[in-house]
Amino acid sequence: MNNILYEATSKFDFSILAIPAIMIIFMLIFPLIIKKSYEGKDVKLNIKFVKLFCLAGILFVALLSTVVLIAQLNMYNKIVGAYSRGEYQIVEGYVENFDPMPYEGHADETFEINGVKFSYSDYNIHPGYNNTKSHGGVIKENGQHLKIGYVYLNETYGNIIVYIEQLPE
Repeated sequence: MNNILYEATSKFDFSILAIPAIMIIFMLIFPLIIKKSYEGKDVKLNIKFVKLFCLAGILFVALLSTVVLIAQLNMYNKIVGAYSRGEYQIVEGYVENFDPMPYEGHADETFEINGVKFSYSDYNIHPGYNNTKSHGGVIKENGQHLKIGYVYLNETYGNIIVYIEQLPE
């Protein structure tokens, strides 16, 4: 009996918004940190400069966050959208050249099935499978008989896994 180990869903993964959210929160708190650090000290701050600096910082972070958010949503739409429309490739076979990521490392985990290469990491935030063996992932060793659905994104990201099925040995 076949067993589905992973499937990308159309349910939005809000974790991709973490970096923009953290940046915005930091810039909203930053003026308070500046004010607190000089409170009670005999230092004359140029208040207009501090306000202008904070405003410029907030605008910069808002712009950067918007760019990151648009890029993440675009990537999500390309990957999950392609999967939900059936516009993805399938490869079936046995895992070969499996190179797991060390538990404490930030390296990519890599493997091949019938010459199709896959690379992913827990530290890359993108839609699609990215759970390494050392952190509970389902791809564990050479010789696993799998059916993998994937979407080729670009040269940087390569093949993004959208579906994993364990096949009988």
